[in-house]
Amino acid sequence: MARYGIVLDLNRCTGCMTCVIACKQENLTRPGVWWDRVLEAEDESLDRIVYFRYACMHCDNPPCAKACPEQAIYKRSDGIVLIDHERCKGHGECAKACPYGVIELNPERDYFAGERVPFDDIRMTRVMHPPGKASTCNLCVHRIEQGREPACVEECPSKVMLFGDLDDPNSSIQKKLRKSEQLLASQGTQPKVSYIFPKNTWKQVEHRIAENPRME
Repeated sequence: MARYGIVLDLNRCTGCMTCVIACKQENLTRPGVWWDRVLEAEDESLDRIVYFRYACMHCDNPPCAKACPEQAIYKRSDGIVLIDHERCKGHGECAKACPYGVIELNPERDYFAGERVPFDDIRMTRVMHPPGKASTCNLCVHRIEQGREPACVEECPSKVMLFGDLDDPNSSIQKKLRKSEQLLASQGTQPKVSYIFPKNTWKQVEHRIAENPRME
């Protein structure tokens, strides 16, 4: 069984936001809910801004799952962490427990009240993303089950992200994995998303996330 993950080479990221748009279009998340974000950090040694995509880390040891009183968050055998909306009661304990700040509760509002548009369709947003329930990146599990890559990975024009089996010694992701860093590794979450940072940027980003996980 594969154990899926992503390695991001931030030396290639231009901050174009294509991954953010691709995620929104693919998953039709509710207003104000962004499963995929692009954040900024300054690399003073290179005198430039470093952009990095930030989403659920699909941890091997997910603290959100332990914190959920309804046991609504679970890890599949392939390592993908998912939320069971049938069990989720919207307590929000998972969001408080996530050191990365990537879990939020779906809002009640629709995109355009009183108007029927694709994002407001009852079959799309209210079934896929029930109001009041916890929400976070699911690694485009529906695409993976079809043998495809997550939308953010496939659409990135700069090929920042490499998706694959972290346990396959012959996979292309293994070569990048050896050069990458895990954010907040000291938390013991064992994230399956890791980064190759430009020089002198990693510690700055990690410090900011530790102080303000949502990077707001």
